[in-house]
Formats: sequence, C-alpha cells, structure tokens
Amino acid sequence: MAQELAEIQKEVIQSRVNTWETKQKAKVDNKADKMKAINEEKKNASEIDLEALGKKIETKVEKLRHKELEKMKNKEAHSIKVIEDTRVKIEAKRTHGLQKVEKKAEKFRGGNSLPTKCFGVCVDE
Repeated sequence: MAQELAEIQKEVIQSRVNTWETKQKAKVDNKADKMKAINEEKKNASEIDLEALGKKIETKVEKLRHKELEKMKNKEAHSIKVIEDTRVKIEAKRTHGLQKVEKKAEKFRGGNSLPTKCFGVCVDE
C-alpha cells in the first residue's frame, strides 16, 4: 500500500511538472510571438516610412525636372524670339536699303544723270 501511495505521489508530481513545463513553454512561445509581432510591426512601419520618403523624393525630383524643363523651354523660346527679331531687323534694313537704292535710281533716271560711283560698270562720258 505504501508503495502504491508512493507511485501515486510520483505520478501526481510528474503530472504537475508536465503541466508546469507546458505552461512555461506556452509562456515562452507567447512572449516570442508577441516580440515577433512587435518586430514585424516596426518593420512594416519602417517600410511604409521609407516608401513615403521615396515617393517624396520622387515628387521633389519630378518637380525639379519639370522646373528645369520649363527653364530650358523658356530659354529656347527667348532664343527663337531674339533670332526672329534679328531676322526681322535685318529684313527691314534690307528693305530700307533697297528702297533707298530704288529711290536714287529713280532720281538718276528722272534727271538723266549717272551716279558718281559706278564701280566700273557705268560708262563715263
């Protein structure tokens, strides 16, 4: 009877030790899972922050690119305008010069005279 009692006592102790071991393992597992979850949340938050920063930088770069493109287009337009203005001035000078020559030629024709400088083409009388 004492031996049976000792065996029952041993089984009770073994059962309690097993229960304690299972509880402790569950605690450790839960703690590890909780830490993993916290770590995963930090990782996700960090990824979201980095993604937002990347988008912010991309937006900044795009704005800068657009601004520089606009400057370049403005320079090109200004250059074209200057060239066109110069062309118009040259054409106006040409037209004015031709009108002057035509006016002088008409004067010479009307007066039946020759210009003083003929550059070797005119025949002096």
